[in-house]
Amino acid sequence: MTTENQIKSDALEINFELLRTMPLPQYDDDAHKATRGKLLVIAGSQRLPGPAILAARAALRAGCGTVRVAAPQSLALAIGIAVPELMMIPLPEKDGHISQYALPYLQDQIEPCDAVVIGPGLDENSESDALVSDFLANCPLPAVVDAQALCALGEKTKDKATAPRIFTPHDGEMEKLTGKPLGDDRAKAAKAFAKTRGVTLVLKARETFIAAPDGPLYINKAGSRVLGTAGSGDTLAGIIGSLLAQKMEATAAAIWGVHLHALVGEALEEDMGADGILAGDFVARLPFVLRYARKQAKPLAGGKRYGLRPAE
Repeated sequence: MTTENQIKSDALEINFELLRTMPLPQYDDDAHKATRGKLLVIAGSQRLPGPAILAARAALRAGCGTVRVAAPQSLALAIGIAVPELMMIPLPEKDGHISQYALPYLQDQIEPCDAVVIGPGLDENSESDALVSDFLANCPLPAVVDAQALCALGEKTKDKATAPRIFTPHDGEMEKLTGKPLGDDRAKAAKAFAKTRGVTLVLKARETFIAAPDGPLYINKAGSRVLGTAGSGDTLAGIIGSLLAQKMEATAAAIWGVHLHALVGEALEEDMGADGILAGDFVARLPFVLRYARKQAKPLAGGKRYGLRPAE
């Protein structure tokens, strides 16, 4: 029987040597917003409006061409003012939550978009939970499923998804997805879940595991304790969603997103210290770290390249 320690020891550690094999999208000087991907972010509630802003800003800072935020109608104006670069999709709401009647509005956004982030700032609510399940069941776009969207699915995701899905739970959310305690078997659980459900799993912690449906297990050891702050997961979801919208393959997008997020944490701790860092600081620092990472992970001439979906 394979043990947790054996699975963990076999995991591939994420570093620039590995990242060279799954290069970031490259753009010519005449690239414009329409060529750099279009992301739909379904997020926000009356109690939690901030995560929509953090996820959307992170997606833009990670290079996505355009970002549309679908949020409760009462929040749309405030979010749009906070991030004027966004396109807002005001949704029907009930008691400060996205209503189940929002489904047609979201389905209208599928054709013009390349990828979806769903979950940041969605509060626990039966109508919103039902909407998440209904939307994801029939959405043909690759999607990052985060926060309350994971809790809405719970153990419902028994069948393999019809489109690429990236689940980004922390340990507590992972237990809701599996219906059982996680214990110390994090690597084993991540690998089994990804294979059974047919999704890419990002199991977040100080050491984050990324498991593909078919393939090796990856481990990210980079980072800093500054990443353990409110809103950090929302920025990570936005980064990964941005890379998905830019046509990266799901597991490559997850690996790059996790490592970029970790490198931002390291840079902030070095410059500002380990205390008092806000998730908004991650967003501001992201372009500088992205520039650095592009240089460090530049593919070698004639080297193997994979990880990008062909442009449509």
